[in-house]
Amino acid sequence: MKKYLSLSLVVLLLMTALVLTACGGGGKADLSDSKYVGTWKASDVGFAGQTGDLEDEITMTLKEDGTGTLEGSGETSEFTWKLVDGGFKASGDMKATFVDDGDNIKTKIFGAELVFERQ
Repeated sequence: MKKYLSLSLVVLLLMTALVLTACGGGGKADLSDSKYVGTWKASDVGFAGQTGDLEDEITMTLKEDGTGTLEGSGETSEFTWKLVDGGFKASGDMKATFVDDGDNIKTKIFGAELVFERQ
């Protein structure tokens, strides 16, 4: 009888773990309290210690559900984002880590540092 109860308990725990795993990742992220939600515009670019103005307008929009878009040069890329220590990380069409710099956010793409300002 003890063996049957022990086996039943193990099966019950495994089933509970499977159900929780299946249910846990299906929901949308709620980032409504994040200070990053909104529209950001790239203000300048730096490369090898030099800074300058951008030729094209680049706009990034971060939504409360953890999705976002990057628009520039007539193209739009969609991505997902999540909070990390000191900023947020984007993945999908765009893969980059953004660092909080007070009022601005910064990222490095192909060695160039882009600075984004809130719009």
